[in-house]
Amino acid sequence: MHGDLQKNALRPGMILLAVLVLACACIPASAGSWHRLGKFFSLNDFSDAADDMPFSLHVLEVGKADSLLLECGGEAMLVDGGTADRGEEVIRYLRRRGWDSLRYVVNTHPDADHIGGLAEVLKDFSVGTYLCPRLPDSLLPDTEEFRAVKNALAQKEMEPVYAADGQSFSLGKASVTIYQPEVEAKSLNNASLILYVAYKNTFFLLMGDAELEEEEALLAQNRTLKADVLKVGHHGSETSTGKALLNAVTPRFAAISVANDRNNLPRVKVLRRLQAAGTEVCRTDVSGTLLFLSDGKEVRLLTER
Repeated sequence: MHGDLQKNALRPGMILLAVLVLACACIPASAGSWHRLGKFFSLNDFSDAADDMPFSLHVLEVGKADSLLLECGGEAMLVDGGTADRGEEVIRYLRRRGWDSLRYVVNTHPDADHIGGLAEVLKDFSVGTYLCPRLPDSLLPDTEEFRAVKNALAQKEMEPVYAADGQSFSLGKASVTIYQPEVEAKSLNNASLILYVAYKNTFFLLMGDAELEEEEALLAQNRTLKADVLKVGHHGSETSTGKALLNAVTPRFAAISVANDRNNLPRVKVLRRLQAAGTEVCRTDVSGTLLFLSDGKEVRLLTER
């Protein structure tokens, strides 16, 4: 009797295992199919909440570096790829989200903590368009990370598209506008592409590593800057996120991609500016990956931990 009961108790688990094995054998090994299979078996991930929302912004935890994933209408855009040693983590996250291809890959500027992981992404994913800033020869970096991306593009026979100030394009039903005002004292940080993303009545401003000089040039253009979410420039350095910018943006949320290191970021002065602006500060070093979800009317925040 005891043996029969034990066998009967095991049968549901064995049946489930058999179904899983059969599904694995029958479903093509793509990121999308594995994502759907995981959901079918309730192998939930915190980011699955984005599946039920029309627009999402994922600020990935990649240390003191930037990598952002935007999803809308069955299309995905990756903005920066973290450092080279975090490229595989970025790829794993994209696979977790079920992506096999990316409509756009954007490099805001070729500092190692923004461009480093993009070579691996370009190798592993089908990419529709690679966008980056056009830089003067004096600013072109002679780094392994920059060369790796150039080589990855050449291997795919892709030409980079040099973004222009004011250029707009769509991601699903979201619109993306590139801001890159001219700054007299050029640096890689102040050559950052700034992205203004609108999904219906919700707005997102992604500042790259833009510093006060680029912020001032941006404000002088009288652009639309109001945003629900501000991706804080330069990881919360004092040289970014000035009061004038915050007065123009009035963000509800501020996302800071950062990690504990000798730079002691984000700086207290920046946090005080954000507090004075009534902005909720969200940090990857505290909360892991940040997930902003929009239904077109309002934005809500989920965090990985």
